[in-house]
Amino acid sequence: MGCGASSANAEPPRQLVLLGGGECGKTTIFKQIQILHGTGFKDSAATWLPAIHKSPLRSMKVLLARLKASGKLDAMEEADKARVSRVEVAADAHTATLTPELAADIAALWKHPKLQELMEEAEAMDASSDSKDGRLDLDDNAKFFLSQVEQVAAPGFTPSNEDILKVRDPTRTIETMDFQANKAKFRVIDVGGQRMERPKWNLTGEITAVIFVCSLTEYSQVLREDVKQNRLRESLNLFDIAANHRYKDKPIILFLNKKDLFEELAAKVDLNVCFPTYKGGKNAKAALEYIKYKFKSLIKDKEKDLYIKETTATNTENMKFILDSVYEIVLRQNLANSGFS
Repeated sequence: MGCGASSANAEPPRQLVLLGGGECGKTTIFKQIQILHGTGFKDSAATWLPAIHKSPLRSMKVLLARLKASGKLDAMEEADKARVSRVEVAADAHTATLTPELAADIAALWKHPKLQELMEEAEAMDASSDSKDGRLDLDDNAKFFLSQVEQVAAPGFTPSNEDILKVRDPTRTIETMDFQANKAKFRVIDVGGQRMERPKWNLTGEITAVIFVCSLTEYSQVLREDVKQNRLRESLNLFDIAANHRYKDKPIILFLNKKDLFEELAAKVDLNVCFPTYKGGKNAKAALEYIKYKFKSLIKDKEKDLYIKETTATNTENMKFILDSVYEIVLRQNLANSGFS
């Protein structure tokens, strides 16, 4: 009895590595695992305040630059021009604190007809052209944080799980977490996706399975590091490296992420801005199937296991269901590799 218990406790965890390009949602998935299987953020919520405070400032910097370039600022009242100046100074200062006064300025500008007009024009340009010039380089959840900027800047504000899940906070180190699910031990490893972080992808040690994350909205975006490179095409290149070279003997679980945002985008922007051979039009279902086809066609070993999951990483209920299915896949693979079926 004693020996059996000791042996069971010594069993190494099944290691899952999260790979993918920058801003695809890997870190959000890592956060969801922490909520579902770890200690959550009850005791560490305050540590996310700086990242949450930076979000509306970062978005306003982009919006005000476009506002000035468009000439719309000239038509605004002097009081609004003064707000623009104050927010610009704060947005340029990396150490700026989101005070209630600054948040009030941001809230007033966000509601201003000229800025909303600018947003509508940019979205219309997205829908009618494959030009990158008219697009606003905003975080996926920019509108979420801009709409509640005064609440997050209020004294005593404590971030909710939703706030923490939606805030952009790029991974710049390798983060790991051990947890238990389905009566088995797992370790998840989150590796940065920006180009400068990718040398860390060559992990040592026994990797059980790879979870490769791709944002479905990437087809209309370019890299921050290289504005000439489409993000979805970059993800396909990275997937090829992970599936056929670096982890060619490991099962791959492909998370096609941000499905909720993709369904909205696909109704406005045709997938053929990325793939000229796509002929399905502004149809989310057809576009999704084509993207799946592009990933599947990259697998060189036709016997290799590829599992595809459509995900919305900010939705905890959705991710619980998806992650439970992933754990089952990994355990089943382990049994098969051990000679059991």
